[in-house]
Amino acid sequence: MKGEPTSASAAGAPGPGKVRFGTGTTVKDFDDYHRWLEVGEQAGCFELLTTGDSQSLWADPFVSLAVAAERTARPRLGVTVSNPMTRHPAVVASSLVALQRLSGGRMFYGLSSGDSALRNIGVRPATVTELEEFGVAVKTLCAGRTATWQGAELQLRWGSYPVPLWMAAEGPRTQYLAGQIADGVVLSNALDADVLALARANLAAGAASMGRSIEDIEIWCMAAMCLADSEEEGVARLESQLAGTANHVYRFHMDGKGLPDEYREAIATLMHRYDSSVHATPDRAAANAELVRELGLVELLARRSVIAGPPERCVERIREVAGVGATNLIVSQFVNDPLEFMETFADRIAPAFADPLP
Repeated sequence: MKGEPTSASAAGAPGPGKVRFGTGTTVKDFDDYHRWLEVGEQAGCFELLTTGDSQSLWADPFVSLAVAAERTARPRLGVTVSNPMTRHPAVVASSLVALQRLSGGRMFYGLSSGDSALRNIGVRPATVTELEEFGVAVKTLCAGRTATWQGAELQLRWGSYPVPLWMAAEGPRTQYLAGQIADGVVLSNALDADVLALARANLAAGAASMGRSIEDIEIWCMAAMCLADSEEEGVARLESQLAGTANHVYRFHMDGKGLPDEYREAIATLMHRYDSSVHATPDRAAANAELVRELGLVELLARRSVIAGPPERCVERIREVAGVGATNLIVSQFVNDPLEFMETFADRIAPAFADPLP
């Protein structure tokens, strides 16, 4: 990598534009997943349908996305996110090329250092250097060129189909790397103006170091969403998700991520006590939810990652975050009835954003 991350002032906020939506699920039952894909596509408002890669907690993403490729025709499909530690880049690239062919070019591949997939099998996260080498190797192989991985030359001899590389990037170094090599970026905990500005600055610096522009990179923000009678009730239902997001974002360090000093001790305690065996499983994660309440972190974390309440409040909140630049939102579905959630979102929230922002 060349150069270093820079300050927030180096990257301007994006101009007005249309708000775009994606959503994702974790697959445990394929009958349920078939219905989820049907409703997600019929909703007409989700540009992305995604899943994750955490082998101990849910089904293999490449199997799930093969199902999605066959059962949908319009949305883009992708993994948000995978990691370099449980797979070989040639194996990943071969799967992605096959998925691109099945989907007609709708696939993207998200990458990060690894979290619950690794914690649950006792494997360390990838380093930034490993992320770079792995991501470049996968992208190169998919494009039909020879790649290098750990000193070995790799090649797919049966076919090729370029696949956009995305990265989940939470800190200055990974955001800078994403600016250098990624086609898309997923940000967690970034619905706040200051945090988003820091991320954009790092992405812009990384892009500039390679002769690229930040405009070459799709920036999507994760938004934990819950429809409820009030915003307070919705936030309360998402407390275990707040814990999981914080554990992920700050798992290596807290520097350069816009975290006020007064919260550092509480975040450190949360990470020490967080239970990864029930990550992204709200019905079993009461202890994780209790952590954010006990440590006084609910308000801070909700401001950075949550959209909740009745539909009209969700519309207001989306306008608020779009106003600071978060115009591409992947809304998570930590709800009792995901199908009803998507139908309500399509009927009562998405129409407010059918046209570009004023």
